Amino acid sequence: SGVTIPHLQDGDPERVVIEAYPGVLARQIIGRRNYKQDTKKKQTPAQRETRFDILTGLRAEFLRARYGIEIEAPDLIAEDPTGDHLDALLCAIQAAWAWMNRMNRYGTPLSVDPLEGWIADPTVSCKEALKRSSCNAPEQIIYAK
Repeated sequence: SGVTIPHLQDGDPERVVIEAYPGVLARQIIGRRNYKQDTKKKQTPAQRETRFDILTGLRAEFLRARYGIEIEAPDLIAEDPTGDHLDALLCAIQAAWAWMNRMNRYGTPLSVDPLEGWIADPTVSCKEALKRSSCNAPEQIIYAK
């Protein structure tokens, strides 16, 4: 495919691939509560409430403080019981954070396991980088429509 995977594979520097995992960011807001379900019969009002808790958390100061990002997103994102729309937003936030930290190794640790890789998130991949310098870039805004 010719893409670049920072610190793992050299390729086209204009096509950079990072790994995002929405559960990492979601858990920082809701802990281990379940927020999505593909099987319609297993979808619950509690999961819907938890999706809205995630969205509320993403709109709070927490996101700006930890990720250097501020978002505007409609409530409709939290209405999807499969969580796909919310997961897409969570991954976009992680990708934006990595891009803002591209001059600081995309926020990766000093050593990256070539078999495991890394997840683009300050709580997972930036512990060593936080010791070197700030992992957050100037505030950015993501608009989800």
